[in-house]
Amino acid sequence: MFRDAGRHRSDSTKRRPRARRVGLRRVMLAGGLVAAMTAGAIAVQAFRPAAPASAAEVLRLAAEAAIATPWPQPRDDQYLHYEQIAESRPEKGVPDPGTRRITGEFWESVDGSRPRLSWGKPEKSSPHRGRGEYKELVTRCPGDGGPTYADLRGWPTDQEQIRHKLAEYGKGMVLKKDVATQIWRAGTGILGHPMPPKLQAAIFKIAATLPGIETEELKDATGKTGIAVTRVDNLGGGGAISRESFIFDKTSYVFLGGQELVPGRGRELWSITRPQITDALPAWSKSLKLRKCR
Repeated sequence: MFRDAGRHRSDSTKRRPRARRVGLRRVMLAGGLVAAMTAGAIAVQAFRPAAPASAAEVLRLAAEAAIATPWPQPRDDQYLHYEQIAESRPEKGVPDPGTRRITGEFWESVDGSRPRLSWGKPEKSSPHRGRGEYKELVTRCPGDGGPTYADLRGWPTDQEQIRHKLAEYGKGMVLKKDVATQIWRAGTGILGHPMPPKLQAAIFKIAATLPGIETEELKDATGKTGIAVTRVDNLGGGGAISRESFIFDKTSYVFLGGQELVPGRGRELWSITRPQITDALPAWSKSLKLRKCR
């Protein structure tokens, strides 16, 4: 399943993974694999399991890593090209449907004014469990959720202002009323999208101030072991305790992706690559039929 916080659905939805707003549900394959803003190898500080950093310290180092390698700001008429991976795994006590893994490649219009191109690739290791390859060109429709890069570029990075912005954004994602849960959920909801490094850094700094965060070692959807900051919370839904995590490189603290673990539902992982800026869609996209708004 891939997360797509805002995509128009049609009858063809049955052949695509369902979109989610958290964990893999954020990672939409027709709306994006999971998008982590990987910034390359940045030597910030080595994480030593024998003397682990606090969760707040990990997030502060991740904020430094996010802005350590500047990259050109895209124009509104350009595209962000990135790759995402989403994987769901059964856990103890959960009926075992088998591990499901989806890899996607995406071309996202910076301001949302141009169609979005998605390429869902079949999983070679277990093709019988996959949903098959698909390529899709979709118009961004009114009411589609999920902010565009241009939208996120306009978000404040001042700590108090971004705290308020995240809380407001998170109100529509969770039933709980406490601000900390709303902020964390908002962060997990938009970190799967390409965003300006300064905004990503601001979100990590805010997350570092929230209660209930802890560190652990987790693997991302690519199988890479990282240091994770996890928030444990009762999100409702029958009282299930959810563990939502941000996963970072153990030495550079670059953001790799995330995980959601909920008893009775299983484990969902997502990873994303840093986007590349391009002026146009690949030539093969011209053969696709554009899916428009109804």
